Amino acid sequence: MKREFINIIRPLYIQSIISVFIAVFSFYTDLFSQAGGQPGAFLSYGVGARALGMGGAFFAISDDATASYWNPAALTLVERKEFAFMQAQMFEQTTLNFIGYVQPTASKGTFGIFMNQMNSGGFEKVSITVDPNTDEIVKLDSLGSFSVSERAIGLSWGRAVSSKLAFGIGIKNISRSIDVSKDSFNTIDLAMNYNVSKTYRFAFGVQNIFSMKSGDTDDEFPLVFKIGQSFSLFKGSLIFDLDVSKTQGGGQNLRFGGEYWPLYWAAFRFGIMATPQIQEASFGIGLKYRGINLDIAQGIHSLGSTTKFSVGMRFGDSTKAKHDSEIRNIVRQALQYFKSGYFSKAVEKLKAAMDADPGNQEVRNMLDKLQAAITYVPNATGNDEIQTLVRRGIVAYVDGKDLRTAVNVLRHAYNKNPKDDKLLSLLNMIEREAGVSELTRRPEGPEMFTLIDQKIYDARQAIYEGKYDVALRRAQDILDLEPNNETALEIMGSAFFLMDQKSKAKAIWEKVVEINPNNTTVKQFLDQIR
Repeated sequence: MKREFINIIRPLYIQSIISVFIAVFSFYTDLFSQAGGQPGAFLSYGVGARALGMGGAFFAISDDATASYWNPAALTLVERKEFAFMQAQMFEQTTLNFIGYVQPTASKGTFGIFMNQMNSGGFEKVSITVDPNTDEIVKLDSLGSFSVSERAIGLSWGRAVSSKLAFGIGIKNISRSIDVSKDSFNTIDLAMNYNVSKTYRFAFGVQNIFSMKSGDTDDEFPLVFKIGQSFSLFKGSLIFDLDVSKTQGGGQNLRFGGEYWPLYWAAFRFGIMATPQIQEASFGIGLKYRGINLDIAQGIHSLGSTTKFSVGMRFGDSTKAKHDSEIRNIVRQALQYFKSGYFSKAVEKLKAAMDADPGNQEVRNMLDKLQAAITYVPNATGNDEIQTLVRRGIVAYVDGKDLRTAVNVLRHAYNKNPKDDKLLSLLNMIEREAGVSELTRRPEGPEMFTLIDQKIYDARQAIYEGKYDVALRRAQDILDLEPNNETALEIMGSAFFLMDQKSKAKAIWEKVVEINPNNTTVKQFLDQIR
């Protein structure tokens, strides 16, 4: 198909031949009609034979090296270093090429860089002579042909902020060359990915949210709004994607496509581009062997057909494994500080773990509880009894498996130091979380019973009332706090004896004699059993 370009210049005083070159891409503005012929229309088509085999419905999937072009938030789906190259023969003398690279990191997000270029030649260049009296063209000379080149170079970054949500940003430089005329634009894109479930993902993006131009142009890059949804079935072997985009000052574009992997190493793809009528129907195949992917796509449209070929290579270790190892090391360091009573230092380490892995809910829960605790007790180091009890209580609270133990231990610590108002505030906070009906209060005047005294009294009362199981629980509460409490062991042995579990009673009483060889009462009990 011969493409002609004519521009009329009307000289006022002399006849001259002046060549002016302006590209008119009528052969693909129909195909890219969602952009309405606006600058950067070539970027609306898409890259990657895999994506284009799905009709360009790839915004919410984007889990390979083309993600830096499609959706920077989806870069977080790429776990290994990846390189991709695409070559596409569009129509006439038009080619579309893409090259991209993605570099995941263990804790700083994922980076991507790409270059996308469309070249088109064969435009006819002419000069004209106009009669100044009649304004009629008196001569038209052919000066050969010229070409048009548009190129985009982009740098993207994406990072997950939770196990489900990720954000990304992309910076692009788009340059355009039409014979001797040149211009360029700098733009910024923003995107978001949200994993609603294991089978459904939602993506939203705004392209060209900021743009700056230079060179021979008055064009402005339009805002482009994109929404994508992907659905996976059969453990990911079948994927569908539906994308809708709206260009400022242009129309709406709809893309739908699917990918099916009947075998681990082979895939079939199909898709359509519509605006709203179908502009292109596509199909393709994909093959993969170890870290290498080969993809071919064929598009059929009103101007004929286009063929795209891509190769992708994954290499290096999975950053997910490295990332998980790094998080485990940070958390291990935090736990060492934590169990030693250096709670503030443990918080710093847990914050570093959250920065590296914002979606780690286990670390988040630990950090939230520890931060709440250190507002009252920043540290509990040393080997004295009160500090040891406080440390045990906070460890039990942050662990979260047994808040009753945390309450009992901290009550015991508070009874030994009833003037510590911050410890009381911490205890009350944990009591509320544990659902305790009556909170511990600051004692007023002389107190007859400490917590241990109260537990011993309750255990003895349970023995008198024949509630031996209750007596055992109360005695165990004391032993949790003071493992060698002689009285609690005596009561526990008595409860087992009265329950006719004499072997257990004997073992408990023998431990009492080990602790206090002068306990004649327990020795008499042992003589009765023997």
